[in-house]
Amino acid sequence: MSGQNIKKCSIRGCPGNLKLERRHVFRFPKEHDRWLQWIRSSGRLDLEEKGPEYSSRNCRLCSLHFEEKWFKISNRRILLHSDAVPTRFGKDLESFSKT
Repeated sequence: MSGQNIKKCSIRGCPGNLKLERRHVFRFPKEHDRWLQWIRSSGRLDLEEKGPEYSSRNCRLCSLHFEEKWFKISNRRILLHSDAVPTRFGKDLESFSKT
């Protein structure tokens, strides 16, 4: 998988995977405490045994999983604040699957 530009969200059934041309994807953090927050909040506990390096290299979350307060828009890029944690899953995303 190295060298590939991963555009798929790592959350199974994410509606963002259907319309990724309009979504941004973000790497899992390498910093251990933040990485644990991300895998726990996203329900991806299977990544715990693989570690932060693997997750950062191979897994992404799309912008649908973050509240707008976590975004920093700079020129042509959308960045996440350094303390951003994904919180939008399940029922929070139902409205996106219908659009």
